Amino acid sequence: MRTFLICLSALAQIALSVSPFIPFVKNNIWAPQTSVSGFATALATYVGLQFVCLGVLVYLLLDDFKSQAQSQLKGFEDSLRLYSPLNVRELRESEFYKDFLGQCVRANHYVNICYFSPRPPAVGGSKERVDYYERIASVMKRNPNTRFRRLIRDTPANRKWALQLIEELRGTHNCYIGMLTDYDNEVEMGRALSVQLVDDRIAWLVAIAEHGGPGLYRDVAIENPEVASMLNKYFERLWKLSRIVFEPGMNQENSTDAIYGSE
Repeated sequence: MRTFLICLSALAQIALSVSPFIPFVKNNIWAPQTSVSGFATALATYVGLQFVCLGVLVYLLLDDFKSQAQSQLKGFEDSLRLYSPLNVRELRESEFYKDFLGQCVRANHYVNICYFSPRPPAVGGSKERVDYYERIASVMKRNPNTRFRRLIRDTPANRKWALQLIEELRGTHNCYIGMLTDYDNEVEMGRALSVQLVDDRIAWLVAIAEHGGPGLYRDVAIENPEVASMLNKYFERLWKLSRIVFEPGMNQENSTDAIYGSE
């Protein structure tokens, strides 16, 4: 339809331009004028029609160019997504906490967190881990437009810690906590893979083989939208298997019942 209008406008512009030289049009429409006012009126009409036709033609051409540019840009973006760079970094425990906390501060939409150690961070945790958990709650509170969800491995020790977290996050409207049941409370490494995600753009696989060892490369960071999106689907599956013990509006009594209800 746009092409048809462009052609129609171009033909109108051409026809108007040659009309003074066509005998019938020249004698009946652009008849010779005998007065200055008549000539001025005819000239103004002719120039005005020329500008109208030219303006319509230019508008249609620019609109067509814009549409084609947007289509080509979308195609380029689609192609770019197919070939998004994959940046993979090995991290030590101390490097992970620094890297992840910085990304949480810059998060715009969501942060998904897993904690699958059978013990709270303060029990045998490194200085970096303890410092991180002391600071992350304030980051959550300072970013109310970012949704934070934390999955915690369900063990007796972690249940007490979950209650402390809930008390610390009471009154927030962007924080959620779920407890995930594993097969043995005493086994260090559970069944689920610990994934951390920020905004479908970066993901971390944490404590892949073991929790301890500050000098070991135990974690990996992956900066790629497709990988982050797929790992987020994995997190969503774990979240559905968990029981929610804290969400906006939930009071202390309901949270306590949700945590200890299975005992």
